[in-house]
Amino acid sequence: MRFRTVSILYLAALAAEVYALATDSASIEYVAKPALMPILILYLAFSTKGVGAVRFTMIAALVFSWFGDVFLMFDKQSGGLFVYGLAAFLTAHILYIYYFLAVRRLNRVETRPSVRALIAIILYSGALFAFIAPHVGQMLVPVAIYSAALTAMLATSLAAFRFGDQDFGKLCVAGTLLFVVSDSILAVNRFAVPFTAGPVLVMLTYGIAQFLICEGAKRNLISNL
Repeated sequence: MRFRTVSILYLAALAAEVYALATDSASIEYVAKPALMPILILYLAFSTKGVGAVRFTMIAALVFSWFGDVFLMFDKQSGGLFVYGLAAFLTAHILYIYYFLAVRRLNRVETRPSVRALIAIILYSGALFAFIAPHVGQMLVPVAIYSAALTAMLATSLAAFRFGDQDFGKLCVAGTLLFVVSDSILAVNRFAVPFTAGPVLVMLTYGIAQFLICEGAKRNLISNL
């Protein structure tokens, strides 16, 4: 599958999903949102081969992201499924963490990530959790675990590449950063301060994040064939 073709298909589906959220069109959303991750899954599956478990870990992360998308889509309509969506995305983040640790070895990275960057990530994550914690009720422990996994995913992405000669690493890190932004908006909008543009911003940043991570991973895997 060619990058241009996939880009057009994926961005069209993402645009349709954003439009559906902005206009509250459930019929469009039921088609657009579940289409996003399968496009990336097929793209990664047909564009790469070899590299064993590393490749399948990345694909599995996208599969669990799809489950998370579907659970959260139906939770918005009928409720009661948010925890399942959270669990699916938690699994996806754990798989991403494993992937970034694996490609660190695959890429033969010997340097450590910036201590300042790691401290900034931890401080941001802690501040966000402290802000929403009074509002999450019985979800405190699951949200804390999810927050820790999200933080670890971003941290491991920073440690996975030689940024001087591996430009695909910048794509992955940009994706993980946007993933953090997306989940931050989601947490604030759901638990603390709901605002009208919240769902659109969450989906837009999330959709771009997944695309960047997938494209960076594809280029990384191809470079190691």
